[in-house]
Amino acid sequence: MDIRLDRKEVSTALVFGLIFVLLGAGLFFLTWQNLRQQQEQVREHMALSAQSIGRGIEANLYRGAMRGMGGRRWADEQDFIPAAEDLLKELMQDGDVVFLGLYGPEGEEFYASRDILPVDFRPGPEMLEKASREVWNAELVLDGQQVFVQGFPSRRMGHMRGRMLQENDPGNGYGSLFIALDMSGHLEAYSGYKRTISVQAVFTFTALFIIGLLAWGYVRKKEQGRQFVRLSSFHSRLLDNMPDGLISVNSRMEITAANPAAQELLDQNRNIVGSSLSEVLPLEIDLEQRSGWHELEMGNRSIEVLILPIGEEEDFLVLLRDRTRMRELESSLEHSRRLAAVGRFAAGLAHEIRNPLSSLKGFAQYFQQKFSGEEPASEYARTMVSEADRLNRVINDLMYLARPRSLQRVELNLADLFQEVRTLLEMDLRSGSVQLILEPGEVEVKADRDLIKQAVLNLVLNSLQASRQGGEISLRATREKDRVRIEVQDRGCGMDAATREKALEPFFSAREKGSGLGLAIVHRIVQDHGGEIEIDSMEGKGTRVALLLPDTSDG
Repeated sequence: MDIRLDRKEVSTALVFGLIFVLLGAGLFFLTWQNLRQQQEQVREHMALSAQSIGRGIEANLYRGAMRGMGGRRWADEQDFIPAAEDLLKELMQDGDVVFLGLYGPEGEEFYASRDILPVDFRPGPEMLEKASREVWNAELVLDGQQVFVQGFPSRRMGHMRGRMLQENDPGNGYGSLFIALDMSGHLEAYSGYKRTISVQAVFTFTALFIIGLLAWGYVRKKEQGRQFVRLSSFHSRLLDNMPDGLISVNSRMEITAANPAAQELLDQNRNIVGSSLSEVLPLEIDLEQRSGWHELEMGNRSIEVLILPIGEEEDFLVLLRDRTRMRELESSLEHSRRLAAVGRFAAGLAHEIRNPLSSLKGFAQYFQQKFSGEEPASEYARTMVSEADRLNRVINDLMYLARPRSLQRVELNLADLFQEVRTLLEMDLRSGSVQLILEPGEVEVKADRDLIKQAVLNLVLNSLQASRQGGEISLRATREKDRVRIEVQDRGCGMDAATREKALEPFFSAREKGSGLGLAIVHRIVQDHGGEIEIDSMEGKGTRVALLLPDTSDG
């Protein structure tokens, strides 16, 4: 069974996804920022190195020139250039310096060392013009070699030139000094740093990704655990509260699980898990078929059994369904159908018989008066009248079965009703030497007086006919929760099981002279009142018939 995905789980997935995106973006930005800063630091380092070298060159040239010449000034370029070349060649041996150039205020070249560079590099007019005003630098690629070129203004070049004005003259022009440094070492170090920080970034992101996956897996597992608990709880509540019984059986025919309804249906007070199926379910069917519903009678219950295999396994499920109430309803429906058929038959029969019967009864009463005192003619006439009355009662009963009358419910005191029944049957009770014991209690019920009286009268008459000389009949009434119970009990001959099953059917009677309508009429009266009838009888020990009427009294 599937359970709808909780929105919390979806939100958790979105949160984790957003965290991964933010961490990845943040890590990428920090890596890029570090690389950019490192690149700027390399550039700044190169600029500081070039500036330091340039200032050192300028100072050394100036001091050397002044020591060698004393207080006189340069007369021409031939005095300055040889000394400058010696100093600059020594500096070029450092390894990082690949180009040095000295230029005057007008852009004239004093000295330029191009031996190391693979190409002839000459600063352009724009470079010279910028370098004479401010520090200028750039990264250039000269025949595949990347160099850092920096030019900056030098006022002392004007002094050392000899053609310039006095040193302390603020109007002196500025020359320029150009230095080119090899960037291969710095770029190699930068590349190594770039690889290191990239590896660190990838490792960090991978570690964060793995940690995130573990965290997501933990949260997912925890959520799945909660889902499993909810699903297990749902299944447990479903199985524990379902009205049908459910038993799980393994291939060894052992019960592995059973819900409370199954134990109740099987009338087991112990835990049946672990027991053999045959111990609790005497099912005489072929378990290999495992298809279709099977009926089983267990005590007073009618149970339907369905065996279902579990997938391709050898285990199977046993579904139990209590059909007792359904069987009773089916029986009641069948009884109602029979009554309807009897009613249709009775309606036609009563119409055809009642008129001739009235004529026959009239002639019988005439002969009874005419032959009064003359035996046996008078006896025959009385018998004819009595049988006509009995036949008329049978017709009335049939008519009631065919067309039940509407109920006239009144507050009925059962003590008064029981006393009326005793009065009506006093002669019959006396002739049979049978004692009628009344136990009405203080019970009242809202019902049709005449119909309830007829039902009780029929039951007492049946008990009277089944009782022996000197027997007892109990007539009692009790209140049970929301219904009233009226019982008639005798200690007569009783009924066997077959008679008990057919006792409520119309025209069925175990007595030769019985019409078979007494209990059928009682059953119909109880049904019209919305009640039930119970018959408990044992052959040779008596019968107890109970009328269960709904308690609709105002009290």
